[in-house]
Amino acid sequence: MIELTEKQAEILKQGYPIRIAAPRLGGELVLVLAAAHESTEVVLQETLDDLRERGALSDLGKRSANAWAKENSY
Repeated sequence: MIELTEKQAEILKQGYPIRIAAPRLGGELVLVLAAAHESTEVVLQETLDDLRERGALSDLGKRSANAWAKENSY
């Protein structure tokens, strides 16, 4: 059984994940509240997709900055 603080429970209710230390497992657990109409797999896939999109946008920004720097260096 995992005991949650009031703050952790409120965060979960708002739809956000929480991290809990799990020293016996050698790391942390990430908890999400599974909604009745969504599976945890869907939530995790959406999170992964979001992270990939952010990474792609970050890479695009870096390439654009490098191209601008090359074009505008004297």
